[in-house]
Amino acid sequence: MENVSRNHNVIVGTAGHVDHGKTCLIKALTGVNTDRLKEEQKRGITIEAGFAQIQEVDGVNIGIIDVPGHEKFIKNMLAGIGGIDIVLLVIAADEGIMPQTLEHFEIIKMLNIEHGITVITKIDLVDEEWLGVVRDDVEKLVKGTFLEGGRVIEVSSYTGQNINELKQLILDTATTIGERRSAPELFRLPVDRVFTMPGFGTVVTGTLIEGSVSVGDEIEVYPQEKYAKVRSVQSHGKSVEKAFAGQRTAINLTGIKKEEIRRGDILAAKGSLKTTMMTDVRIDMFNDSRRSLKNGSRLHFYYGSAEVLCKAVLLERESLESGENGFAQLRMEETIAVKKGDRFILRFYSPLETIGGGVILDANPTKRKRFAEDIIEGLIIKETGDNSGLMEQTLLEESKKQTSISQIAAKLGYTAAEAKDIVETLSSEGRVVKLQEDLALHTQFINQIISITEKILKEYHKVNPISTGMRKEELRSKLEKSVYFNDNKISSILLRHFVKEGIIRDEGNEFALKSFKRIYGKEQQQIRERLLATYERSGFDVPHIDDVIASEKDKNTTRQMLELLVAEGKLEKITYQYYIDAKRWKEAIEIMEKCMQRSGSMTLAEFRDLLGTSRKYAIIILEAFDERKMTRLEGDKRIKL
Repeated sequence: MENVSRNHNVIVGTAGHVDHGKTCLIKALTGVNTDRLKEEQKRGITIEAGFAQIQEVDGVNIGIIDVPGHEKFIKNMLAGIGGIDIVLLVIAADEGIMPQTLEHFEIIKMLNIEHGITVITKIDLVDEEWLGVVRDDVEKLVKGTFLEGGRVIEVSSYTGQNINELKQLILDTATTIGERRSAPELFRLPVDRVFTMPGFGTVVTGTLIEGSVSVGDEIEVYPQEKYAKVRSVQSHGKSVEKAFAGQRTAINLTGIKKEEIRRGDILAAKGSLKTTMMTDVRIDMFNDSRRSLKNGSRLHFYYGSAEVLCKAVLLERESLESGENGFAQLRMEETIAVKKGDRFILRFYSPLETIGGGVILDANPTKRKRFAEDIIEGLIIKETGDNSGLMEQTLLEESKKQTSISQIAAKLGYTAAEAKDIVETLSSEGRVVKLQEDLALHTQFINQIISITEKILKEYHKVNPISTGMRKEELRSKLEKSVYFNDNKISSILLRHFVKEGIIRDEGNEFALKSFKRIYGKEQQQIRERLLATYERSGFDVPHIDDVIASEKDKNTTRQMLELLVAEGKLEKITYQYYIDAKRWKEAIEIMEKCMQRSGSMTLAEFRDLLGTSRKYAIIILEAFDERKMTRLEGDKRIKL
């Protein structure tokens, strides 16, 4: 097995009208007939995309895709052309520019392919005068596009004229194209073929558009979200340990049946994609589209190697005409899995006619309202913003769901490390708050929660002016009723952050506003004094809390004052029913310890007599000692721990 370490790979794709010599051109360049199907060879036209390899030059591996040109096979053409780096726009000299020439050219422009070569084929069939006419037509066609000013080369696959020159031009262009990102966590391969091999099982093929995949990797099949394991990998017919972005790849999978995968599915790193039924997009209509796109239109949506029906909800206008563009939400009739920045093509539902395409701006949006300014502004940032602006806008929208940084990374097509670096920068600028290693929330969302928290505590302090603060569980509960948290732990994380930032105070079992100060009114002061007097007078004969509260008119304040006196160290809370004067509590402990020192143990009767109280109250105090692990009952005696 070849151990391939290189990862600089370039895919060349053909485009053009049927019978303009694309397949013959590839055979002349590579020696490979990409029409592998019997029907293709019988009819002399390409039905399915075919693949070959030109050669390696200066460490760059160059593969080539032959796509169908016949109008009936446009769907297969769309499946094959995704992920190419260099396009060969093929125009036959004897026929010139034809309908599929125009349609293919619109499609490759829409897919944002930046490098291309215009190839005029079959020059052996025409004279120089006719060739001049075709040259003029080609010049007009590419004017104002990425092919304007580029190389136009005239060849004959039959005689071999200029074939070597074309090959060299492809090699020269390929070496100028940068490497694709190859991190394993970015692995993504749209499936264009699925079959079984005896003794091996399920095999899928496709162009590896992003990341890398190795033998032994566990991957996920989308949109089914089924797991599988990579048994073996081939690239351009050779067994390899690892395949990289830009390579034609065949993967033998275990743990999944052929019937569970279909053309159009995506193989990707586990958890790297999120399925959805809608996407936010910018739609670009073809300049020569004969149809307008009206809000609510049903369309065929092509992405990768998949085709799905959808409805177009135009977000800022009622219709799009030829040459126009606008934001829309595409609502799918099936689940899909895409990433921000993916390109797509749209065809009318009926009649089946290609009208435009565009780019995915949000791969997993919520349902959008039309003509909403904040939504349009957000989409503009997603389309034109830099990495920092895009991450901030995404966090602004995702904070309400507390989406993790790693999930946002997958949504935006970043590696986890790239996303965390951007978040660190935003955090240092105060635009987001990083709460944990994999959790950051937008400052605007944090401020909303601060306002809610402050409102809850202000209302509590107003009703309970002498309370130390609101019990922690009560504040968390009220906060969780006011704000959606996908995990209740997040409310605790936020409250700890608010304490750290000096917004609220941690009072042990309670939270209070940082600015809160207890204020005793005349009535509260009188209750305080009565309670202190009651417990000082009671000594070891501790009264039941119900009896104490029954004697007071303001029962709520009385309960709060008891807790406050405990916090001040004036009282000791024995149980939720009994309190004792703090001095008496210390005295009881001292009596118990002296008794233990003398005899090593102590009975209830002995302790009762030492306290000078009844059996009832002695038991209450002794059980409090047991509860606090100061003593332990063994038989009818207690020993000191």
